[in-house]
Amino acid sequence: MRAYTSLPTCAQKCNKQSVMAIYHFSAKVVSRANGSSAVASAAYRSASELHDDRLGRYHDFSNKAGVIHSEVMLPEGAPERLNDRSTLWNEVEAGEKRKDAQLAREVEFSIPREMNEKQGVALARDFVKTQFVDRGMVADLNVHWDKAKDGTPKPHAHVMLAMRDVGRRFGQKNRDWNSTELLKDWREAWSAHVNERMAELGLEGRSTIAPMRRRGSSWSRSTRSAPPHRAGRSRGLRRSGSKITPALRVRTAIRSSPIPILRWTPSRGSRRRSPPAILRRSRSGIATARSSSTR
Repeated sequence: MRAYTSLPTCAQKCNKQSVMAIYHFSAKVVSRANGSSAVASAAYRSASELHDDRLGRYHDFSNKAGVIHSEVMLPEGAPERLNDRSTLWNEVEAGEKRKDAQLAREVEFSIPREMNEKQGVALARDFVKTQFVDRGMVADLNVHWDKAKDGTPKPHAHVMLAMRDVGRRFGQKNRDWNSTELLKDWREAWSAHVNERMAELGLEGRSTIAPMRRRGSSWSRSTRSAPPHRAGRSRGLRRSGSKITPALRVRTAIRSSPIPILRWTPSRGSRRRSPPAILRRSRSGIATARSSSTR
């Protein structure tokens, strides 16, 4: 009988230098325009119960599992009362009067699976202190050590950041923290920080953001694809229920066509079609025709 040999796996093909640690780093804004609450977001990230003074109710996520570390980190000169998570985010909420106010910035990044929990927490803390707290931001750090569907660890960190300068109380919003270049610096700094720490610990694998650049991703946009209905809106399509109907696609194609499409409209009371005699352009941009015959 002929003997068959199994094909080499990817792990067998790759050498140690080519092993890549999982890289993920994203940022978004917690905003009232989306129906969000800074207190509720903080309660969920920290798996705790917090009272929302503005809404007059409790947000209880104390049954949430997988949160192994929660800590509020304050910059120099910030009052000690803000170490209390409930006090911190209720003051943030109280300082915003607009119904569409931006309340906080949330940064999420993955922690290498090669690290244990203690190493992962230290990695996240050092990065948050250097990149956020030392810049004057109040940071609420929560490290989650979840499990993926296949049972492998999926460690990551959520960092909620106040958007205002802080002294004895919160002051003006710092617009410099909204810079796209700063977000780019954070992403590059995270990759360098992970690689340096993994080398110190003698762990295999390296993190890189090069794949994102090769895909042409923008630093200021999320790398996730938009839901179908949002993608349709960007192409000028409307929703019908939860789907984009074929009829809407046809009408959109007609409106966006660079070639005028003639559509004859019979005159009032006409029973038989006749060749179009007068052309006119409708408001929608579609060339239409009406018979010149009258009753």
